[in-house]
Amino acid sequence: MSQTATASLVADLTHRRRAMRRELARVRWWRRLAQARKELVVAQLSCPDPLAAGGMDVTLEALAADAPTSKELAETIWPRGSGATACDLDELSDLDKRLESYEARVSETLDTVTTQMVKAMGDARDGGVRLQSGRYSSEGSNA
Repeated sequence: MSQTATASLVADLTHRRRAMRRELARVRWWRRLAQARKELVVAQLSCPDPLAAGGMDVTLEALAADAPTSKELAETIWPRGSGATACDLDELSDLDKRLESYEARVSETLDTVTTQMVKAMGDARDGGVRLQSGRYSSEGSNA
């Protein structure tokens, strides 16, 4: 492989690797959001009605004068009201499974591209091509 082709291959692999790392970060971000939402649905489904909590809740809220009430917290955390269902949990679980599968594929692709890039960089080194200022050039040139 010529020095120019090797340098071009390394540059392409570097670009692909950067893109895979960005995509992996994006999918992990979405997974964290889906998992957090799933936890909120579980909490909502298992939480007693804040208005039916009775005297103990009122007593505790009186102790913390500026603390938000259970009603305020519930309305803020679940703005749609008590609309969470087990179906929401199923949908979020399915979404997380799909994201997990996609994350695995992106991660595997990133590993493959990284391996290819390391090999190409080794070939470039062995072929007298070296990295200068973020670009590959033939040994001894000022590019």
